[in-house]
Amino acid sequence: MSREFNHTHEVCTCKHVSLGEIIYAIKEKNAKTIEDITEITDAGSACGCCKSKEDDFMNDTPLYIDEILNKFVK
Repeated sequence: MSREFNHTHEVCTCKHVSLGEIIYAIKEKNAKTIEDITEITDAGSACGCCKSKEDDFMNDTPLYIDEILNKFVK
């Protein structure tokens, strides 16, 4: 994830979940999977396009939950 996004960037447009909320779920709530992120933030629980490039049937999502997880969860 070499691109730069502000913490207010909306990752999940269906549920209006920001990058900052997802990072908080990872760092403070110990989210380790997409399912954890969905349970904590509700991101990815509607259409699912924000989960990964493979799940993006609209092909217009610039940042995916799996990319964020890969950056923070090792």
